[in-house]
Amino acid sequence: MPEPAFKLGKLPRRDDDRTLRLATYLPPAAPTPPPAVDYGAAVAEWGMLGNDRVGDCAIAGQAHADMLWAANAEHVQLPITTAMVLRAYSAITGYDPHADGPGGNPTDRGTVLLDALTYWRKRGIDRQTITAFVEVDTHSVEHAKLAIDLFGCLYVGVELPDAVLPAGPGELPPWTVTPDGTRHRAPNPHNGHCVVYAGYDAGGPTVVTWGTTVKASWEFHEAYCDELYAMLSPAWLRHDPPGIDVATLTADLELVAVG
Repeated sequence: MPEPAFKLGKLPRRDDDRTLRLATYLPPAAPTPPPAVDYGAAVAEWGMLGNDRVGDCAIAGQAHADMLWAANAEHVQLPITTAMVLRAYSAITGYDPHADGPGGNPTDRGTVLLDALTYWRKRGIDRQTITAFVEVDTHSVEHAKLAIDLFGCLYVGVELPDAVLPAGPGELPPWTVTPDGTRHRAPNPHNGHCVVYAGYDAGGPTVVTWGTTVKASWEFHEAYCDELYAMLSPAWLRHDPPGIDVATLTADLELVAVG
């Protein structure tokens, strides 16, 4: 039987007291996010970027965010390839594409998102780096909307329920289920996955995953998202976003020296 044409690859979240929080840099009266945004529409083609056969979702997510920023801010389609993504995956995790074993490639172990974010800030895929990153409250829909609007996208870790795993190529169900007490709909730590939120509306975020987009509900987000990060992209943030204290944020990042 052929393997499903998708892989996961997010390892359990690692907490670090040095990780900066978005809420720290918001004023008491934070800006009100617009009803809807769709920054992903500017990207012509996302690409699977190896995540159909390798657990490189955290790096594919970086590439998708880089593509989104370039398409919107610079009006170019960023030519990130699968080979570039796999080289970054190897640099971060030690993945060896030539390794093999009875249960598959033993070096294809997935990625801790904080490790991926640190690499993104220092090196990036094909030198596409971020200036800083902050953690966003997974339980605040308003903060998620605001961060997508101001920073262009969100870098997201989820523990997917079995109910939304693709049955085969092109068979990606909407991410609208919620826990109902059954194992099929429970958050599954073995289904750790990294995606990008490229937009939202009143119903929920637009998710970039496995080379395409899928619509999620805000209820799904609140039930299954366990990591949420906003990134400062030099391409996107040519001017400080209104309501965010970027100067203090970047100064604080240098002080804590995450990673």
